[in-house]
Amino acid sequence: MKTKLFLASLFALSVQQTVLAQTDANGYTTVNLTMGSAYQNRVFFDFSANNIISQTANTWDVAFYRNSTYGYGTRINDALNVKVYEASNNMANWDNISIANLSSWGAPLYNPDQTAALEDGAFEQGSAPTGWGQYNGVNHHVEGKVIFVLQYPDNSYIKFAIEDYYGGYTFKYSKWNATTSTWGATETRTIANGSDDAYFNYFSFTTGEKVPNLEPAKANWDLMFTRYWTFFGNIMMYRMAGIIQSPTVTIARVQPETQDTPTATLPSSTTFSSNITSIGHSWKPTSGAPISDVVYYVKQGSDYYRMYFLTNGGEANGNMYFKYKNITTTLGITEVSKKASFGIYPNPTTADKKVTVLFDVKEKDNNKGNVEVYDLTGKRVYNAELSNQAGFYKQDLNLSHLPSGNYLVKISFGGKTETKKLIVK
Repeated sequence: MKTKLFLASLFALSVQQTVLAQTDANGYTTVNLTMGSAYQNRVFFDFSANNIISQTANTWDVAFYRNSTYGYGTRINDALNVKVYEASNNMANWDNISIANLSSWGAPLYNPDQTAALEDGAFEQGSAPTGWGQYNGVNHHVEGKVIFVLQYPDNSYIKFAIEDYYGGYTFKYSKWNATTSTWGATETRTIANGSDDAYFNYFSFTTGEKVPNLEPAKANWDLMFTRYWTFFGNIMMYRMAGIIQSPTVTIARVQPETQDTPTATLPSSTTFSSNITSIGHSWKPTSGAPISDVVYYVKQGSDYYRMYFLTNGGEANGNMYFKYKNITTTLGITEVSKKASFGIYPNPTTADKKVTVLFDVKEKDNNKGNVEVYDLTGKRVYNAELSNQAGFYKQDLNLSHLPSGNYLVKISFGGKTETKKLIVK
């Protein structure tokens, strides 16, 4: 088992490559990137280093968000084509879950593609306040409330529940034995957030262990070429191959715009989006060449890149070739470094619509910060001042005056802003 994990880790490291900087007459670099036939790989790309890291996509089942002390979330591996069902919202029913009841569990749950939160996965779509659990304001743990069943394409099943989150995840699972029509022994694991420079820790039900080295360092990738589900054509859920963006970038899609041109006009700041699929599959039809008048502007820190696509190889080879150019020097833009981080609990809110902002100030600033809440029309519906003290503290927000729906919470501190999605119930 350990040998298998070592080889998987070695392979992940062996397929890193720096793209040769071949620029055209307009200053654009061509990137010949491929996910492989049947989209067998997950591929990361870094604009600043012009670097590609390609990994086999099917070595893990569940990813656990570990980027923040206050943040929690998961992702199911869409490369495995898994369907997630909520079997019960009562953890006491663990021993009573039956595959025979699958048809009564409702529609399967998927990792959303229309979200700004990379960690907003399939398990977060469950019926509990956090999807799979409920925040405990006394001990600050998120306590598990929901039992899920994962259905694989070969009709194998895994029963799964996150029991507790507090700086790490304690979860349990059991595999279905088709021969005896019974669940196997319940396995319990704890994966601490740890100190890895990555957004997620990864776990394999096949090995029963954490799978290491499945992400580049957070600063070393901007785009992830991968599989994901989308509500295609507003008709049905469909598994696409496309791009999920890093939380460190925002992207603006412009259409129509001439692709092959030496000049560039930056779109309005309001057109830049944190939606993880701002690019997604919007540059290509389900088959055939990429759309010829679509351009993307990528903001990474103080840098801006302009990119457009050349090739859509489809499932036969997974080729996704594109051109890009750093246009920052023509814009004269500077930006200060991040000085603070924050989290919001509970999210979604409870019935009283009260939330707590946990604010970790890494470097004191002369000016006080602000927390603002906006509705999806861009109207500010809440505003409060934050302390400028260094260290960790919390601030309670009473949002009882707001109707139920989706909102954006914007924190401003030290000349830097950060935005998170908030669901008010």
